[in-house]
Amino acid sequence: MNVSSATIKRNLKTNRPGAIVLGGNFVGLGVARSLGVHGIPVWIIDHDKSRAMARWSRYTKRFIWSKDKIEDLLLSEGRQNGLDGWVIFPVTDEYVEAVSKNHQSLSTIYRLTTPPQDITQFALDKRLTYRKAAELDIAVPRRFSLTTANDANDFSYPVILKPAVNHHFFPSANVKALRANGVMEFHRQYAQMRAVIPAEEILVQELIPGGGENQFSFGAMCIDGCVCATIVAQRRRQYPIEFGNASTFVETTDHPVVEEFGRRFLQGIGFDGIAEVEFKVDPRDGSCKILDVNTRPWGWHTLGKAAGVDFPYLLWRQKIGDDIPKMVRPRRAAWFREMTDFVAIAKSKHPVAEMRRLLQAVLRGDLTAAAFDILDPIPFFAEFALWIRTGLARQRRASNFLGNLDATAMSPEDAAANPE
Repeated sequence: MNVSSATIKRNLKTNRPGAIVLGGNFVGLGVARSLGVHGIPVWIIDHDKSRAMARWSRYTKRFIWSKDKIEDLLLSEGRQNGLDGWVIFPVTDEYVEAVSKNHQSLSTIYRLTTPPQDITQFALDKRLTYRKAAELDIAVPRRFSLTTANDANDFSYPVILKPAVNHHFFPSANVKALRANGVMEFHRQYAQMRAVIPAEEILVQELIPGGGENQFSFGAMCIDGCVCATIVAQRRRQYPIEFGNASTFVETTDHPVVEEFGRRFLQGIGFDGIAEVEFKVDPRDGSCKILDVNTRPWGWHTLGKAAGVDFPYLLWRQKIGDDIPKMVRPRRAAWFREMTDFVAIAKSKHPVAEMRRLLQAVLRGDLTAAAFDILDPIPFFAEFALWIRTGLARQRRASNFLGNLDATAMSPEDAAANPE
């Protein structure tokens, strides 16, 4: 988007620091709306136009598409446009990694919502996530070591193969994890993943039984390791059904163990910012096992606003030095991803019951959508156009990857073990 210098200066004429959202997908759109509705100027930066629906939001004052290194671009834009004190919100792991690695230089201009690398490493690398969780006495999925090919003969199948660093693998495969039911299938899938990422980044772990009813998340805002705003939610549906790339229907809930473990982990790493910690309850022994950590706005973060905990706005206020209002218990709310939830319902084992669940949320008046907003409708329709142009290509990429494996797809219950 070409914006004149006069327009930029006009957008900067505000007594309130603005925000730059790194990533224009539906997650970034949620951040832009959260801040924009309060009159905070929002810029969107993204290197991928194919997902940047937020560029068409009424709250986006400027959209920058660039393949330049994000740290160089931010420093250049900050100096040229006087963005001192603006707040940076990365919404993808790639951007989190870049900001955390360049924390010191970026902090000379901006207020950062991302901690330095010595903290974000515990979220970006699942090997470190599980190691830290074990130190904090939080249950983790059982993992299997592979030092020789024969080690696979001793695994307790079925197992899951997943990348330790998701953003090193997912862009190439459009798949987050693979199931292996036996030794031969394991070796095929391992070889395919090995073609994309190094062997040391491939995790082999147990397949935890159960579906979305067993998967929970703890969302929180922290200040120097102190948790000050929270929400607990349950993933009810996901899509693709076979691989669980993302949630499609999420509801607020109560789960004391999830909240306790989520707090313990974030406090244990001294986290500052907003984060989601994902867990799955193992029906075999009732243990609550950590799956993943997102140290950024996560897929369904706008559920928080519907429940009375507007995480991006709270974090912006904290970063600019405003007082944080006293938090109350989150109210009941539900969130759904329009683009994929109806497909997830159709492919579920109990589509009638799942549709009834969605309709009940609509009738209660507590349902919030990921993309559609009556006051900001264009991004919703823009996403359909973007999906027609590029979404099918991404699906083909995943199909080709899986086709090369000649492997069967996961069941919905198995897919719930894979974090968003």
